[in-house]
Amino acid sequence: MLDHHHVGDPCVVCSLYEVLTALSAASREIRKEPVTPSTLRIALSNLYPDSSFFQEAQMNDASEVLAVIFDCLHRSFAQSSSLSDTDSSESNYTGSWDCANRTCSAHSLFGMNIFDQLNCYSCGLESRHMKYTSFFHNINASALRNMKMNHQLACDPETGGCGKPNHIRHFLTTPPHVFTAVLGWQNTCESVEDIAATLAALNTEIDISIMYRGLDPKSIYSLASVVCYYGQHYHCFAYSHEHDRWIMYDDKTVKVIGSRSDVLSMCKKGHLQPQLLLYEKQR
Repeated sequence: MLDHHHVGDPCVVCSLYEVLTALSAASREIRKEPVTPSTLRIALSNLYPDSSFFQEAQMNDASEVLAVIFDCLHRSFAQSSSLSDTDSSESNYTGSWDCANRTCSAHSLFGMNIFDQLNCYSCGLESRHMKYTSFFHNINASALRNMKMNHQLACDPETGGCGKPNHIRHFLTTPPHVFTAVLGWQNTCESVEDIAATLAALNTEIDISIMYRGLDPKSIYSLASVVCYYGQHYHCFAYSHEHDRWIMYDDKTVKVIGSRSDVLSMCKKGHLQPQLLLYEKQR
């Protein structure tokens, strides 16, 4: 493991490494023993001693947990790095990138440096210039079902714009190795019909050049893992290239599910709502 700055006591990064190492070893053994994430849970909970965040028997939002892990990885490997906007040719953009250190695994693997701008179709003004780093692409489940994915903002009146709604354009400087999408639902107990319709709208392969400009055409990503919730429980489905099967993980079980259709069937029967989707870039 690379030298790093410890984050927390015990260190979150060391605890994560121990869990991943144990999972890797278990996957090679014939008799598989359960791998407990207790050390990681303790490390994360110690970051918030005055909060119920990450406490035993406390369910946390999967994307929030992942965001905290990303932040810990960034703090651990990129404490000495910085990136100055004065070096950027995009001087008319407000905001900044989060990290420029290539040893930061969080940003180098998952981070997306994004430019946003609005080009008004009515008055022709270009406005709403923003630059920022994001780990997640947020999708509204209802909008996905109804194929209404366009993000609209008003042409900025403060810079002489007409105020009419327009589609904002997102430019991605470099594609991430893992593209992470977060699916937002209206409530935590959706109908079977809405769950089924949302699942039908999700693809195992996506082209992110359709969502983000500035990339080569056909920037294809394949679905590698899906985290779903039902009530106070999470289920994680991960695709195994070695076995060409989807495998389910929950609090107590590791189980081979089968094909994508088997996963969809299980989600419908169990009222499982996908929340976190990880897509891996095809080589």
